[in-house]
Amino acid sequence: MEKFNKAQAKNLAAAQKLVDTYASSSEDEGELDEQHILELLYKNYRPTENAGSSKDAARTSTFLENTLHSGAATCLICIGSIRRVEAIWSCESCYCFFHLNCIQRWANDSMMQMKVKAAEQQNGQASQGHYNHLGEFVPPKRQKSLHWCCPQCRRDYQPTEKPTQYNCFCGKEANPQNQPFLVPHSCGEICEKLLQPKCGHDCKLLCHPGPCPPCAQQAQVSCLCGKSSPRSMRCIDKQWRCQQPCKDLLACGKHKCNQVCHRPGQCPPCTSKSLQPCECQRESKMVNCSDRKWKCQNVCGAPFACGLHICEKVCHAGPCGDGECPLQVRSCPCGKNTQVRPCNEAEETCGDTCQKLLSCGQHTCTQRCHRGPCISCPVRTKKKCRCGLHEKELPCSKEFTCETKCKQIRDCGKHACNRKCCGDQCPPCEKICGKQLSCNKHKCQSVCHNGPCYPCKLESQINCRCGKTRKSVPCGRERSARIVCLELCRITAKCHHAIKHRCHKGECQPCGQVCGLPNDTSQCGHICKARCHEAVRVNKPKEARPQAKKYEYKALPHPRCEEGVIVTCIGGHEVATWPCWNSKPSSCQRKCARQLKCGNHKCSLVCHSVSLPKDMTQQVGCANCEEGCSVPRPTGCVHVCPKGCHPPPCAPCNFVIKSKCHCGLNQLVYKCNEYFDETGTVQEIIERREKLRSCGNRCLKNYPCGHRCTAICHSSKCPKPELCRKKVRIFCACKRLKQEIACDKHRAGQTSLECDSNCKAEQSRVQAAEQQHLEQKRRNEEERNRLELEKFEAKFGKRKHKERKTVDVGPAKSKIDWQRTAIYVVSILTVLGAIAVAFYADS
Repeated sequence: MEKFNKAQAKNLAAAQKLVDTYASSSEDEGELDEQHILELLYKNYRPTENAGSSKDAARTSTFLENTLHSGAATCLICIGSIRRVEAIWSCESCYCFFHLNCIQRWANDSMMQMKVKAAEQQNGQASQGHYNHLGEFVPPKRQKSLHWCCPQCRRDYQPTEKPTQYNCFCGKEANPQNQPFLVPHSCGEICEKLLQPKCGHDCKLLCHPGPCPPCAQQAQVSCLCGKSSPRSMRCIDKQWRCQQPCKDLLACGKHKCNQVCHRPGQCPPCTSKSLQPCECQRESKMVNCSDRKWKCQNVCGAPFACGLHICEKVCHAGPCGDGECPLQVRSCPCGKNTQVRPCNEAEETCGDTCQKLLSCGQHTCTQRCHRGPCISCPVRTKKKCRCGLHEKELPCSKEFTCETKCKQIRDCGKHACNRKCCGDQCPPCEKICGKQLSCNKHKCQSVCHNGPCYPCKLESQINCRCGKTRKSVPCGRERSARIVCLELCRITAKCHHAIKHRCHKGECQPCGQVCGLPNDTSQCGHICKARCHEAVRVNKPKEARPQAKKYEYKALPHPRCEEGVIVTCIGGHEVATWPCWNSKPSSCQRKCARQLKCGNHKCSLVCHSVSLPKDMTQQVGCANCEEGCSVPRPTGCVHVCPKGCHPPPCAPCNFVIKSKCHCGLNQLVYKCNEYFDETGTVQEIIERREKLRSCGNRCLKNYPCGHRCTAICHSSKCPKPELCRKKVRIFCACKRLKQEIACDKHRAGQTSLECDSNCKAEQSRVQAAEQQHLEQKRRNEEERNRLELEKFEAKFGKRKHKERKTVDVGPAKSKIDWQRTAIYVVSILTVLGAIAVAFYADS
């Protein structure tokens, strides 16, 4: 009892500790302080200057948050939540992940549309190219190679890059299993991807979504200019500046570089200003040292040697063509003759045909050499319009366009071209698609296209109930998106407890804290430790108004007190802790187990009231021993001793046993103590029991050879089956000769006789008779064929002169074919019988 009391006190202390640290089950266990966790994770990865890397770290944080929250990530193709156990595919460029089935369907649809469009172009005229109205060959449009793109960033992927299996984020494991302590879709191994920008280090985080954070390794590096001593810097910040001016001489040779620390030899151009003349040395102005050469807007105006013409170049350096007038060497207007003449004389025509190519690009000018432009091409030719439907005779210089509208479908596959005289060069469709996007809020603003529209790129902002937490989600996911607010709920509690749950949507869940008020139902003074029941939601009875609430909040009474109270049972067997509401001493429902006076048994009554609970001998109230003999019976005996409970040994069992013999024909009677007597050796016991179970008659079983056993009634297999000598009859192959032999010879292999000469003679006779029958059948067939041939020739052949034949009149002997006659008779009788049956059935 002392050990029991110590164990009980220990259990009560543990239960009290559990009650003190009890937490409500209504709190969302999945709502963790993710922001604090991610801050601890990225505090060593946050760069000081590189803003791009900081942006990558923020993207990785967003991807991790969407992955940890089941259903927070969204597939942009089906606008559905991506759960932890679903197979996904992650883009290598934007790291956005989609359902594996969705991206496979997207890739197949995109490539199929490209194949259909390419097939249409191959079947059309545009694939071969064409000649325009000027006779120029227009090559076909360049076809894009087969590819598919990411729905988010539009990065192109080759057909071989179409995902076929579900891989983790780092790509090391296929079909990763969902582990409760790992990031979903992660293999749990180190990422080991090369960090960007490339620094030679790899990512040391566990397999994660999104871009890898910036490199956090330390390196001993100097500044960009190399003037400062090396410092221990993060790898991502190893290109640091010492904030000292460069002071190197610039290219102008006058000023020094004032830029802060930079790489040697990469000084910027000099920005200092100085007074510099132009190239013709007429004007001067303040310009940058890096732009010392500049031109003014003055014409040179220097006279040539002829004294009649001047240089018309704008501000230049050096002489003007060595002083010689460039107009001394001139050619005629058509350009065929060149001559040196004074620059003051006008150009003369050569008198030859002009032969300059006209504006049409096909014919030449037929006039004599002339000044000024050539005339328009006067040649009239038959021209086809651009679409090739009409033909008309026009001057070569004019273009012919008809008024027929093109009815071909544009590249969008929906709208007609409708451009006049298009000529198989339909421009791309410029209409807006306007289809409803999958978000069911916006319409597609892209140019009219084939296939499905891209997902809606817009984002919507959702707020929590208190308005302190905001989140941007893809358009169309406002209702199903999950937002985690770390602030406490501001709704007034319906019970006396303080609110301990976070901001949420909808109504507050029922309070899950401990009641904590004195239990006034049992009036025991204990504190109620049940779940709060001051405001419990219950269903209302059905009302006629359909808009009325279907539930209400009610205060329920305290439940019965479950506080533990130490109670001893009425039989003194155990001391247990019972609930306060049921703390009266009662039976423990165990057996009394007190030793009865017989000395063999114990009291079998359920725990009952006794005068001395600690005494385990028979007392007033215990049941008297009414059991029979409990002494073990001999092995095999199943009969109960007729005497009451007594000490051993029991008298021999004289129960008479009736059973069948081994062969099952006779019924034997013997005593139980005779059959199960265990005196003697094991062999003697077996022989004695075998003799008692045998009827003494001949065994009814058969040997394997099929003959009856010759032994007396016995068990198990028949003895000595090889000694069977019963007679067995054997025959020759033709069943003509027979002989009886002993069974042992038959088993030895003598199973048949050899045929004698008479058997062979009989077989020869039978074969000869069969051969004669076949020969007779062959002759009859030939005779029948001959008669049919004569009838055919007599009917269809050339008629010949009939010769008179002498006919012997005598008794005709015809051979009757009884087999054929029987077949005819049976057929006729069968038909008559069927007719009779049908007649009686109708009547």
